[in-house]
Amino acid sequence: MILKREEEKSLIKKRTELEKRYKDAEEIVKKAEKLMAQVGVAMEVLTGNLGGIIETIEDMNKRQLLGVKIIQAQEEERQRVARDIHDGPAQTMANVVLKAELCERLLSLDVGKTKEELKNLKKIVRESIKDVRRIIYDLRPMSLDDLGLIPTVQRYAHKFTEDTEIDVNVIVHGEAREIDSIIEIAVFRIVQEALNNVRKHSKAKNVKVKLEYGTQYLRAVIEDNGVGFDLSKELSKNDNKDTGFGLMGMRERAELLNGNVNIKSVMGQGTKIIIKIPLNNKEVTNENE
Repeated sequence: MILKREEEKSLIKKRTELEKRYKDAEEIVKKAEKLMAQVGVAMEVLTGNLGGIIETIEDMNKRQLLGVKIIQAQEEERQRVARDIHDGPAQTMANVVLKAELCERLLSLDVGKTKEELKNLKKIVRESIKDVRRIIYDLRPMSLDDLGLIPTVQRYAHKFTEDTEIDVNVIVHGEAREIDSIIEIAVFRIVQEALNNVRKHSKAKNVKVKLEYGTQYLRAVIEDNGVGFDLSKELSKNDNKDTGFGLMGMRERAELLNGNVNIKSVMGQGTKIIIKIPLNNKEVTNENE
C-alpha cells in the first residue's frame, strides 16, 4: 500500500510538472507567434515604403543637382553682367572722362573744336544709356511686371525685327490671364533664347511665336523657316553640356517648373521649339505635337 501511494504521488508530481511545462511551452509559442506577426508587419511596412524611400533619395539627388545648376547659372549670369558692364558702360565712362578733359583744355583755345567734342560726348553718353538699359532689360524686362508676358514678347519681337529684318509674327491662343511671374520670366527667356538662335544660326526670314493659354498649362511654340540643324549632333556635343544653341539651358528652365521643351529640327526645313509649362505645378506629359 505504501509503495502504491508513493507511486501515485510520483505520477501526480510528474503530471503536474508536465502540465506546467506544457503551459510554459504554450506561452512561448504564443509569444513566438506574436513576435512573428510583428516582424511580418514590419517587413510589410519596410517593403511597402522601399519604393518611397528610393524615390525620396532620387528626389533629393535631383534637387541637389538642380541646386548646383542654379548656382552655376547665377555665376554665369554674374559673369555675363560683369563682362557687359566692363565692355560697355565702364569703358564708355572712361572715354567720357577723357573727352571732358579734352574739352576743358580746348575751351580757351578753340571754341568750335570744343563744341564738336561736346557733341561727340553727348553721342557717347546716349550710347552708354542704351547699353545700361539693355543690361537692365537682359536682367529682367520691367514690362513683365508692368504689362505682362504677351506685351513684353510683342515688344521684344518688334525690336528684334527692327534690328535683324527677320519678320516675327506673335500669335495668341486662349484667354490671356495673370500667371505666376516665375513662369512668365521662364517662358520669355526661352523665347528670347530661341529668337537669339534664329538670329545667329538659322538664316530665316520669318518666325512664328505662338502663345497658348490652356486651363492647366501655358504652351509656347517658336517656329522658323531657316536652314535647320542636326539636333542629335548638337545635343550630344561635349557630353550633353550646353552648346551654342542654348538647348540644355532651355530644357533646364522648363524642368525647374515641371515643364518640358521639345525641339524639332531638320536640315533645310527650319526649327520648331515647343515649350509646355503647367500652371498648377504638376508635371506635364511630353509634348509630341
